[in-house]
Amino acid sequence: MAISRFIDDTRDSRHQLLSEEGKIYSVATGSQSIDASGYLALEVTNPADSNKMIEVIRIEGGTLTTTTIDILRNAPLAVSGFSLSPLNRNWNCTDSSAMTVKYITQATDPTSGGDLLTSVIQTSGKISMTYDGEFVLPGTTSDNHFSLRIKNNTSEANTLSVSITWLEP
Repeated sequence: MAISRFIDDTRDSRHQLLSEEGKIYSVATGSQSIDASGYLALEVTNPADSNKMIEVIRIEGGTLTTTTIDILRNAPLAVSGFSLSPLNRNWNCTDSSAMTVKYITQATDPTSGGDLLTSVIQTSGKISMTYDGEFVLPGTTSDNHFSLRIKNNTSEANTLSVSITWLEP
């Protein structure tokens, strides 16, 4: 118990310090209506030569019925999608994120290639996945993509939302 509490305290202290420094960002799709067997996908891209690294902290959202939530590495959206502006979690900080973010809703799988890192089937309710930096997108000479693909597993429309929070240490 003491080791677990120490780890929690250390992580919380690091996140608080990085938040105070304006290094934590997030985006959210808001509620999206998804057709039967359709998809909501969100992509965070660390652009080539950004000289930034990101660590995914948390993924949250919600669903009214059964969905499959996939996390993919380097599986960019095959379509243009809608841009989202990353928001700094420190409202007093004007620093902006180097990441580009977009999302799309459509009837067919909007992702292309990549590696499946995690896949979870959820019956309904809140999506809450805490990673505390387990997924890292380095700044390299080529783009790195972190994608979420959420599939409506029902034969009727579903309402989905997703948000992602990351830090840029």
